[in-house]
Amino acid sequence: MKSLSIFLVICTAPFLLTFFGDRNPAQGKCGMAVTYAEMAFKDFKKAYKATSLDDAKKLIKTGVKKATQSSAYSITPDCNCGNAKNYALNAVTFGNKAIKSNDLDSLKELVKKAMDASLDVLTAVPDCK
Repeated sequence: MKSLSIFLVICTAPFLLTFFGDRNPAQGKCGMAVTYAEMAFKDFKKAYKATSLDDAKKLIKTGVKKATQSSAYSITPDCNCGNAKNYALNAVTFGNKAIKSNDLDSLKELVKKAMDASLDVLTAVPDCK
């Protein structure tokens, strides 16, 4: 049993370092912007999977708040990432439009765009100076 545990640690270490190890230095400075963008994405994704309009709108509201936080953190002096700010604000815009939707299909189209914009924050951060 002990050898199996050691084997699993050795095999999973490179995988874990890829995702949780040394991140791009810019991402370190923009860590909070990234964290809030990830949290917004998760809320938007849950909203996308929701089966009722009311449940989806509640989740979108929390996603919008987190995307707003991501935008704020992306323009702090340490991070200073205008592209990440713009993507986060796009997520806010699409989220707010989704909240105003009257049917689940149009809501899901808009919330999908909010999800994509949240992920765009993550792709913008490594290019920040």
